[in-house]
Amino acid sequence: MLKFALMIAVAGVLSAGSADAQDEPRRGILSDSGGDTNIFGYSADPIETPFEPDRPRFRSSKGVVPVGRFALQAGTTFTFDDEDGTEVNTLAGPELLVRTGILPRLEGRIGWGGYQEVEVETSGFTDRTSGVTDMFVGAKFDVVSENNGAVPALVVVGEVSLPVGDDDFTSDRADPSVEVAFDFDNLHDIFGVSGGVQLASLENQTTDDDYLQTATSVSFDQEWNDEIETFLEYFAFFNDDDDIDDAHFLQTGGIITIVPNVTIDAKVGVGLTTESSDFFAGAGATVSF
Repeated sequence: MLKFALMIAVAGVLSAGSADAQDEPRRGILSDSGGDTNIFGYSADPIETPFEPDRPRFRSSKGVVPVGRFALQAGTTFTFDDEDGTEVNTLAGPELLVRTGILPRLEGRIGWGGYQEVEVETSGFTDRTSGVTDMFVGAKFDVVSENNGAVPALVVVGEVSLPVGDDDFTSDRADPSVEVAFDFDNLHDIFGVSGGVQLASLENQTTDDDYLQTATSVSFDQEWNDEIETFLEYFAFFNDDDDIDDAHFLQTGGIITIVPNVTIDAKVGVGLTTESSDFFAGAGATVSF
C-alpha cells in the first residue's frame, strides 16, 4: 500500500513538471517566430506578416521592426562593367543587415557588406583584388506609419560607416549619411509609388577632399497579392566633386513571402549612362524572428 502511494506521488510530481515545461515559452528561432516571445524568451508581438525588408530596392522600406523582434537580411550582388575594352566584374556578399526594435517607432541597425572580389580584364591581362568591406551602424525612425491620402508613409534613416575593411575596400574614416524615404502604398489596390533622398559625406580617395553625395530614387511598386510584389526603380548618385562622375541606374525585381517570417528577393538592373556600371543582378532573403 505504501509502495502504491509513493508511485502515485512520483507520477504527480512528474506530471506537474511536464505541465510546467509546456507553459515555458519556446526559444527556438523558427518555432518561436509566430509566438508572443522572441528568441530570448522576452515578450514580443506575434509575427503575422513579414517585416518590410530593406532589400532589394535601393530606397529603405517604410516602417520599423517591432520592439523585441529582429530582422536578419542577407544576399549577394554581381556587377559587370565594360568601358573602352576594360571589363570589371565585382561580386559582393553576404550583404548582412541586422535590424531590431528598440522603441515603438525606432529600430537599431548594424550592417556589413562582407566580402568583395573585383576582377579587371584588359588586353589579355587579368587582375583580381579581394577583401572585406566596411561595416555601418545606425537607426531608423518611423515618422508617419501609414500612407493617408496625400501624406505618405515616411521614415528617416541615419547611419555611419565603421572603417574596419581591408585597405582596398575601406574609406579609412567614419562616413555619415541620412536618408528620408517615402511610400504611397495606398494609391491603388495593386500599384504604389515610393522613393527617397539620401545625403552622404564622403572623401575623394585621390585628392583627400571631402564631398557631398546625393542619392535619389523613385520606385513604381506592384503588390499582386499577400505573397508576391514587384517593382521598377530608378536611382542615381550626384556628386558635388567634379572629379567623380554622376551615375544613373534602372532596376526591376520582386519579393516573395515564403512563410510569415521569411521572404526571398531578386533584382536585375542596368546603368543608364557611360559612367554607370553596365549590368548588375542580385538575390537574397530576410528572416524575421
